[in-house]
Amino acid sequence: MREVCRQGLDWAPVALTWDVPDMRVLIRDDIAVVWGLNHMTAAEADGTTTESWSRGTRVLQRQNGKWAMIHQHVSYPYDPQTGKAKIDLQP
Repeated sequence: MREVCRQGLDWAPVALTWDVPDMRVLIRDDIAVVWGLNHMTAAEADGTTTESWSRGTRVLQRQNGKWAMIHQHVSYPYDPQTGKAKIDLQP
């Protein structure tokens, strides 16, 4: 999972920001579930920016007193007519 995330973060030519503006967190004992809309903005070398919104869910487990992510899911809505992801939608 770290390698996939690294490749995604390295994709941005200049800078990438990732924000979850309305993050929800539910904790029960040693399990936590975190979900919300991901807002990503990539700064391009020419000064323009590209932004996208996706849905994200993460599951964490407390192991030896530290939280470790044990599951992550990120998805985009899709267009049933074309079967393609709709990466240009905004909430």
